[in-house]
Amino acid sequence: MMTGAIREIRRLYPNAKITLVVYPVAFEVAEICPYVDEVIPNNRATATNWNILTAYYGWNVSFARQLLERKFDICYAFPHYPDTLFLMYMSGANVRITYDFPEIEGTPKKPYADIPVSYAVHLANYIFPRHRFGRHAADISFSLVDNLLNAPVENRRLEIWYSPFDKAVAKNILQNVQGKIYAVCMGGINLAKRYPPQMYAKVLEMIFSEEHDANFVILGGGQNDLKCAEILKNSVSSNCAEKILDLVGKINYRQSAAVLTMCDMYIGNDTGTMHVAAAVNCPVLMPNCFPVDIPFESYDMIKLFSPYNVPSVIIQPEHALPECAADKTHNPYGCKANQPHCITQIKPETVFTGFKLLKKRIEQKITEPFYFH
Repeated sequence: MMTGAIREIRRLYPNAKITLVVYPVAFEVAEICPYVDEVIPNNRATATNWNILTAYYGWNVSFARQLLERKFDICYAFPHYPDTLFLMYMSGANVRITYDFPEIEGTPKKPYADIPVSYAVHLANYIFPRHRFGRHAADISFSLVDNLLNAPVENRRLEIWYSPFDKAVAKNILQNVQGKIYAVCMGGINLAKRYPPQMYAKVLEMIFSEEHDANFVILGGGQNDLKCAEILKNSVSSNCAEKILDLVGKINYRQSAAVLTMCDMYIGNDTGTMHVAAAVNCPVLMPNCFPVDIPFESYDMIKLFSPYNVPSVIIQPEHALPECAADKTHNPYGCKANQPHCITQIKPETVFTGFKLLKKRIEQKITEPFYFH
């Protein structure tokens, strides 16, 4: 969601040397970014609590040394994590730019040893209003350019980068597929965001009963995704199973992005792959774990990380389950469980209704996200 902003920075600074620092999980895509001169992987292991200052000490000392050698003039901190803001400060750049994080009423105060994001932003010397140019994470990234330079963004399109070889792999995989192609992604690090594969199986059966030329491509990687793919394939009829192409663990992330460019729709969870689908203009159908009746206040996560500028339908649970509904002051991540929980209330029939609705919105070229329950 910061890819467009990186492109804009290169447009505004055509002769600058630009370094991109990313976690290893994003390195595969970032290494072929055409707008930067180098990419440095940040190999720090994720701390148990990202807000504890001592968790950063060893990482800062070793990693900052690499950055200080480059003598940066400007550092942009795009992601909304405390460690990104510490890294911005440790880069040694004289100009340090980020956006503000509003305080949330009702949030318990943290212990003295913790450094919340709202304090860490003051490690920057240019801090801009978070929502001045929009409430989506991509618009917030663009706003760093809008605010600092008073230079209107020329192109608000997002990007994903893959090589000609990656595209050739995708074409070879799908060359014999006839009819509509729907990508299915059942992954996600946050387990509460995972819609159960048995329910996805029912959705696919409904789609197949209406569109006999429909094909389903399962994307993902890792053991959990492999298990979900097997459960889904074993939960559909033999006729429907014949229309499923399981690519979990068989292609890399860039090749998955290339596959998504050839798909008619993304059907799946709230994942990074969902944002990749949006970046390649693939419409998104997404069951979501955020219950309608929980207020999200200033951290409106469901809108902050919605599919960007692409036809999309997002299905929410009507109510939080009792364990998640107990505290309604603020819950930035919706469902609090560490397993599929509130999201399991969404019926496959409702998702199928969302599928039919999304097809109409695609025809009408409506790119605003539509939320329903």
